[in-house]
Amino acid sequence: INPANFGVGECDQFNGGVGHKATILPIQDESLCLDGADTTVSIVADSLTPIGGTFEISYGHGSSMEVSTGTSASEMKNILSQMIGANVDVTRHHHDDMGVGVAWAVTFPGTSKNDRLQVVDTFVTGRNAKVNAYPVLTIETFSPENDSSGDFRIFIDGESTAPLSFRASQKKILQEMHRLDGIGKVNMLGPADGDALSLLDLSALVDDSFMSEGLKAIAVVGDLTSTFAKGDQLIVGACDDLEIHGISHENYDGTQSAGYLYESLYSTSPETANAKKLGYTIMQIKPSDVTLSFAVDCTQGDGVGESIQAGSVLDTDKGVDHSMIVKSYTANLDAVQIVPERNWRGTAPRIFFKPPSGSASHAFELSGIDDIGRIIVRASARNSQGFGPFSDPLAIDPAST
Repeated sequence: INPANFGVGECDQFNGGVGHKATILPIQDESLCLDGADTTVSIVADSLTPIGGTFEISYGHGSSMEVSTGTSASEMKNILSQMIGANVDVTRHHHDDMGVGVAWAVTFPGTSKNDRLQVVDTFVTGRNAKVNAYPVLTIETFSPENDSSGDFRIFIDGESTAPLSFRASQKKILQEMHRLDGIGKVNMLGPADGDALSLLDLSALVDDSFMSEGLKAIAVVGDLTSTFAKGDQLIVGACDDLEIHGISHENYDGTQSAGYLYESLYSTSPETANAKKLGYTIMQIKPSDVTLSFAVDCTQGDGVGESIQAGSVLDTDKGVDHSMIVKSYTANLDAVQIVPERNWRGTAPRIFFKPPSGSASHAFELSGIDDIGRIIVRASARNSQGFGPFSDPLAIDPAST
């Protein structure tokens, strides 16, 4: 948008003031699913040692069926289809919350909150082995051009996380969820069998002389505190066993910290120009042995735009899947809201989310119209504040009755 066009042409003229500017804000546009949304749960088998044996699954008041801990996704789908119906989908996931485990993510049409998947794990083997069914909170960012940017917050029962990047690492998502009073234990669902997590590619200032609070560190232009968390994996050169020990954002200061390196060594670099505008994120490194040498141990030379990788996300090619298994909670998970921040940008960027219990179908049937010809229908949305304006009339001519 050319600012020179503000207040001219077909727009109303500005009345006084100087330095007018436009502000772009995200819109919370909620899509209504005509057929409702499926219930999503995860059957999780956990153990401290290799897990084996069998467990029983039942649905509602129906009979139970025996399932092996080695059951594939397709086998689990066949078993559950016999209990629930044809519209069941199952994916199998690696799960290492306790040490060794597996999770089956199950989606199916929810008919009643009284109809739940139930598990009896008497015959499961392994140290502290257990099998349970947990709700899954589904969150996914999306853009047709895969160019989303910005942050969002998760609201549950009146509580809110701090801003989370559209590509926040799994550890960052878990860190923020565990800060909510109504959430006790959460794990990421993660990739299905055959898929893998991705690391995020970054451009960093790497210098063997750079230390932060006595720890080896690197710097990345911009504020990445909503993207990464302590414990995230960090790859620098050939060193792929590093972790982020601490992370913080600083405004540019050419007299100290990373700013001194930008200013004294790379003053004409585009990275330095961006750092002056956006500041930089300091990532302290673990292990923090001061004898660690990027050049010697990691075959990584000093530089201002060096390629590194950090964090772990489930990339969908159009965004990131942040779905998670909620193992213990007191909050009402069906009251979740995902709200984008003011910096939400991209080509038609969206956040799709679905509470564990799904939602009922919004379809309806018209009956008793045997002797009626054309029917005129108008729709109106309703929320806690009442009804919205009616839609344009829709004419329906029944072909048969």
